[in-house]
Amino acid sequence: MMVTMNVRRLRPAEVDWLVCLAAALVTASGTSDKVAGWFPHVWIVPLAVVQGLALLWRRRVPLAVLAATTTVGAFMIVVGYPDGGASFGAGCAAYALAMYGSEGASREGATRQDATRLGATNRAEAAERAEVWRGVLATLGAAVVIILATLAPSARDRPGLWGGLPVASAWVLGYAIRTRRAYIGELKERAARLEAQEGERAARAVADERLRIARELHDVIGHSISLITIQSEAAARSARTNPAAVPGFLATISATSRSALAEMRHVLAVLRPDAQADLSPQPDLDALPELVARLEAGGLRTRLDVEPIDLPPGIGLAVFRIVQESLTNVLKHAGADARASVTIAQDDGSVRVSVHDDGVGQSKPVSSAAHGIVGMRERAALYGGTLSTGTRSAGGFEVEARIPLPEEDT
Repeated sequence: MMVTMNVRRLRPAEVDWLVCLAAALVTASGTSDKVAGWFPHVWIVPLAVVQGLALLWRRRVPLAVLAATTTVGAFMIVVGYPDGGASFGAGCAAYALAMYGSEGASREGATRQDATRLGATNRAEAAERAEVWRGVLATLGAAVVIILATLAPSARDRPGLWGGLPVASAWVLGYAIRTRRAYIGELKERAARLEAQEGERAARAVADERLRIARELHDVIGHSISLITIQSEAAARSARTNPAAVPGFLATISATSRSALAEMRHVLAVLRPDAQADLSPQPDLDALPELVARLEAGGLRTRLDVEPIDLPPGIGLAVFRIVQESLTNVLKHAGADARASVTIAQDDGSVRVSVHDDGVGQSKPVSSAAHGIVGMRERAALYGGTLSTGTRSAGGFEVEARIPLPEEDT
């Protein structure tokens, strides 16, 4: 049978009362058989209690508590009380001074928070050094007072430096613990900050990946649905006038939908960690002839002029998607008799993509904030490129993108 014990951590007030009681007991436990004759022996215990009670304020006003306990301890040494017991309270106060500073724990914490919030690192470090020097001087002063008290004729112990050693040692111990706690706190804060930054980076990566997936889906679905719509409308018209042409339209619709589903599975594979991602290459310039063939089957006459260029995979995909979206817009808006032209060439360290048509276009101007145009512009900007759109003076609509090539590929 296992017994679980829950150990409750003491609150600061409870710790202060324990320190007060311990200091009073230690101070009062010393022998007082050699106390000066003019001092009543019965007053030893009240002095020990006063010295212990003063320690209740060691967190808030440690400098004042050190002064009070040192004064009481020095008086007890002067009247013949052992310096070890008489200086115990002063040692506890010196420890508190090293731990909490001369202005107390709450004031010091607020000052450090303000300094951190304002970003005043240099001022905070200067204040910390000044605080340490105040503690050192105050502790040395208390030790000197204790040592001077041992020089009194009625002092019980032999005069020497040993009387102030416990006070100085207590301050050194308190400062060492304070420094270690500050170091551990800084490590925890740094770890929390790094964890938060890592979370932000992960969130940004997720957002970027979602944006990439949304952009890919827009291009794939938009192109395929537009082609399927055109083909289905043509099939519906041909069913009455030319039934023999309907199977060709239906075959194109079937091939387009299958291709769209395959591309969607490829794009969405990243969303399923338990699934095997499709490792087939992303479309690039080599896939443009197939794209043009599908569009021509849908009724869009397209001239393709592609200069052989060795493009990085990312830029190749961006060029393909820009051409795909541009031709999809031509298919949707340019009219039944429109013809499109696609030109891809290397020009002054960049790849230039030009897609234009001679169609009638939309009845109203195309907004530059349209999702398709925004997607194309984002793809170009991802690799430091630019994209411009607008109507042509000779009629129709034009999309032109320019993407710089890496230096090693120019």
